[in-house]
Amino acid sequence: MNKPYDATLNALIEIRPDDWAGYFAHLVGIPPGPAEALDTDLATTVQADRVFRINGAKPALLHLELEANPRLGVPRELMRYNTLVDHQYDLPVETVLILLRPKAEASDQNGLYVRTGVNGGIIAQFRYQVERVWQRSVDDWLRGGIGLAPLALLTDEADADLEAALVRFRECLRANTTDDTVTKGILGSSYILCGLRYDHARIEAMYQRLSIMMEESTTYQAILAKGVAQGVAQGREQGVAQGVQALRATVLRLGVKRFGAPAAEVAARVENLNDLARLQDLSDRLLDVSGWDELLAGV
Repeated sequence: MNKPYDATLNALIEIRPDDWAGYFAHLVGIPPGPAEALDTDLATTVQADRVFRINGAKPALLHLELEANPRLGVPRELMRYNTLVDHQYDLPVETVLILLRPKAEASDQNGLYVRTGVNGGIIAQFRYQVERVWQRSVDDWLRGGIGLAPLALLTDEADADLEAALVRFRECLRANTTDDTVTKGILGSSYILCGLRYDHARIEAMYQRLSIMMEESTTYQAILAKGVAQGVAQGREQGVAQGVQALRATVLRLGVKRFGAPAAEVAARVENLNDLARLQDLSDRLLDVSGWDELLAGV
């Protein structure tokens, strides 16, 4: 994962991976069963977001890809991931593209990718599921388990009546968590992810309101304060770290498309760059240079 908010999403999925696997497996019709997280490194420069093996009556693989920003060409990438996962594990693979906000939707994300030949004939067709987080109800995400609970706050329903959504979010946390670490993780993740939908002032007001709702419980007050503090700290650190990580990936990905795969020492030079401004400069110059050496001159 090399996109904004991915560190937070990774942490959220790690809290309750079975919630994510179970919900989306049911969505695409995979028979229920124990879920096993699999390695997502599919090739030297290819990494899927999440892959689960669902060990039910008919074992199958579930591939989840999450997007917070619009990008053309994602369906082609999904077919590549799906094919590599199938080749690696030799099981049927269902792919779900999870769009986290309306802004993330691109015009080619319609659930079908068609690859055509030079004369327009169809070479391959690939179908995938598109899940638009904002279109589902608050309760639908909350019923999926606390691992999915923060997604309830990203829905159109929550945006229209945030007070009611917060009440149900609070009750879901109370009913399903007994571990302070889990509760803090959910709250910290939800605080950061709300930045996808709301401005900072509204998020602050939202969590102040949540604090008031929980005021009868000093335990929840302490957990909430730590969870929000964790979210703020993560947001600041991740803002820089994710920016660096995303730009490194962009430089390597677009560079490979323009110049071909870099030599190991060239790739290492990019991977070792931690200067956000320098990486931004490299990404801006990618279309103006003729090769890796020219791009990295002076780096």
